[in-house]
Amino acid sequence: MVDLVKKRRSHLGILLLLLYAMAPIIIKNTYVIRVMNMCMLYSIIALSINLIVGISGQLDFGRSAFVGLGAYASALLTKNLGVPFLLSLAISGLFCAAVGFFLGFLCRKSAFDYLTLITIGFNVICQQAFLNMQDLTGGAMGIRKVPHASIFGFTFDNNTKYFYLALVLLIISYFAVKFIIDSKWGRAFEALRDDPIAAAYSGIKVADYKVLCFTLGSFITGIAGAALVHYTNYASPYNYTLDESVLLLQMPILGGLGSLPGSIIGSAILIIVP
Repeated sequence: MVDLVKKRRSHLGILLLLLYAMAPIIIKNTYVIRVMNMCMLYSIIALSINLIVGISGQLDFGRSAFVGLGAYASALLTKNLGVPFLLSLAISGLFCAAVGFFLGFLCRKSAFDYLTLITIGFNVICQQAFLNMQDLTGGAMGIRKVPHASIFGFTFDNNTKYFYLALVLLIISYFAVKFIIDSKWGRAFEALRDDPIAAAYSGIKVADYKVLCFTLGSFITGIAGAALVHYTNYASPYNYTLDESVLLLQMPILGGLGSLPGSIIGSAILIIVP
C-alpha cells in the first residue's frame, strides 16, 4: 500500500513537472516567465537552507552572504577572465563550499544561539566587504553587464531560454539534496537536529557532521548565487544583506522545515506575493 502511494506521488510529480515545463509555450507574458524563473532560482537557495536548518537543525542567518560570494565569484570569473559559464558555476560552488567549511569549522562546537550570532556577523562582514573592496567588486556600483549564461555556444539571453536552464538546475539540486537526506549523512544530520547529545552517545561525530552539512549547503547556495547573477546580469552589495538572509530563511520555514517540496512552495509564495 505504501509503495502504491509513493508510486502515485511519483507519477503526479512527473505530470506536474511536464505541465510546468510547458509554461513558456502557453504563457506569452515575459514578466510572468521572469517571476517563475526567480521562483526556481530562489527555490535552490531554499533547498540549501532546508538542508542546514530543517534537516540538521543549525539556525543560519548568513545564507545571503553565500549567495553573494557565489554571484561575485562567477561574475568576476566570466567577465574579467573569460571563464566558461559551466566552469565558473562549478568554481563558484566550490569556493562557497570552502568558505562554508571554514565557517562550519569555526562554529562546529558552538551552541544554537551562538551559531546564530556568528552567521549574522559573517553576513554583515561579507556585505561590507562587497561594498568596500571597490577594485574587486565595484563597490556600491557593483558589477554590471555580467555575461549571459552560455553552454556550448548556446546563450541563455532571454527569459524563455533561461527558464529551462533554471528548471534543470532546480531539478538537479532537488534530487541532490534528496540523495543527501536519504543517505547515512542525512540520517546523521537528522539525529543532530533531534538530539545532539544522544547522537554523540550513539557514535555520531557531531562536530564533523555539522561542518559537512555547512559545506554541502554552501556549495548549493553558491551554485544558486552564480546562476542568479547570470540571469540578472548585475551583482550589487545591496542584494546580499542581512534582511535578505531573513527573507531567504523564511522560505523553507513557510513551506515547512524538512520538506523539500515545501522549500519550493515557500519560495514561490514569497517571490510571487510581493
